[in-house]
Amino acid sequence: MMADTIEHSVIIPVHNEVSVIEALLDDVCEVMDALGKPFEILVIDDGSTDETWGAVKAAAQAHPEIVGRRLNRNFGQQAAICAGLTLARGRGIGIMDGDGQDPPDVLKQLFERWQGGCDVAYAVRRNRKEGLLKRTCYRAFYRVLSAMAEVPVPLDAGDFSVIDRDVAKFITAINDRTPFVRGLRSWYGGRQAAVEYDRRERQGGETKYSWLKLIDLAISGITSLSKLPLRGAIYAGGLISLLSFCYATFVVLRRIFLGFPQDWAWSVVVTLVAFLGGLNLLLLGFVGEYIAHIFDASKRFPLYLIRESTGEETPRHERQTP
Repeated sequence: MMADTIEHSVIIPVHNEVSVIEALLDDVCEVMDALGKPFEILVIDDGSTDETWGAVKAAAQAHPEIVGRRLNRNFGQQAAICAGLTLARGRGIGIMDGDGQDPPDVLKQLFERWQGGCDVAYAVRRNRKEGLLKRTCYRAFYRVLSAMAEVPVPLDAGDFSVIDRDVAKFITAINDRTPFVRGLRSWYGGRQAAVEYDRRERQGGETKYSWLKLIDLAISGITSLSKLPLRGAIYAGGLISLLSFCYATFVVLRRIFLGFPQDWAWSVVVTLVAFLGGLNLLLLGFVGEYIAHIFDASKRFPLYLIRESTGEETPRHERQTP
């Protein structure tokens, strides 16, 4: 199939999803067939250690529209998505998770919105199947991110979306070392539309996002889209300095005019010192995170390395080396 004949691409990053990938790809193929346009499905194996790659190769033999790329190691979901965006040949490019929680039939609605002229059609979760604590944390994160970001960020919208090829080119051209795809597509702007859906339960296997990885993703999202943590350091420093000056003035005047002993103040001083020490560490952490972004960009390491492809030898330009 020639590249210029492909209308739709679907990117599916996977990591150890052998229990669900075969059924998921069958469902996606069925949905894409129903659209009646030439399509491809790019499965990016993000360094799986189980039999996921074997299942991808088998699916590619059964369905010529499926193209698999196996990364050298686990680079992370966002890097795997960017690999797919670089390789995708369609005019409209869908992105969905490989765990089966994103319903393939919603792809039809997303592509229809894109076909109607949208640059970005993103899926918004009406509900989630995770536990109460995780649902609460997700909800809080999206609202904090929306409040802090310098561009409008849709609430409860993950990576599940269809974007125009121009948006994909914009995202890959940035060459961010810590990409946050859902944030970058919001920054692009243009005409964007939401499609609400009910997120399904996991179809098999276990989640690959630990609490630590979720926290890392949240920090990457905030620091990619907002400078507010840095500006907050200025505001916090000024406010604390003012309050400290006022408190010192109060203590001195109280001693002079009322003769109060000062022993009681030591507990307050110790508390303030501990509070300021913790605040300094927090703010230094944010500063370090921004510096880390600059450091990673300066090294110019590739975002991902492709080890193997289905059906053909991996082109040399895809075998990126540092």
